[in-house]
Amino acid sequence: MRPPFPGRAASSRSRRGLVYHRHVMPQRERLLQLARLAGGEAFSGRFGPPQTAEPAPDALRAFVGERLETIARGLVEEAAASDDVIDAASAQTYLEDRLRTLGDLLSDEQTDRLRAAFAEKTSGW
Repeated sequence: MRPPFPGRAASSRSRRGLVYHRHVMPQRERLLQLARLAGGEAFSGRFGPPQTAEPAPDALRAFVGERLETIARGLVEEAAASDDVIDAASAQTYLEDRLRTLGDLLSDEQTDRLRAAFAEKTSGW
């Protein structure tokens, strides 16, 4: 699917809400999102401004490992603010979309840990 406007991510509506397609989201945008979720000041303190930082994958994953609780909390806050999230099932769909967007910035173990933390925090929805 080609983005309708150059420089913008393509999206589509599915039965489960709006879905953004990672393959058209630039690496820089994904890094900016991760920096915001992990804490902008903490990210900048380690790697410099997220707008220009180019952290090595191993260093970035080590940072993410230290900030998993903060990232999980940020994902829960995003889901709570989303009009597409109305219950635990739609929150889980939202999370899976966000994890696909972040993709290879996270290790498989980190992705699993974020899923578990998110499920715990949203179990009462």
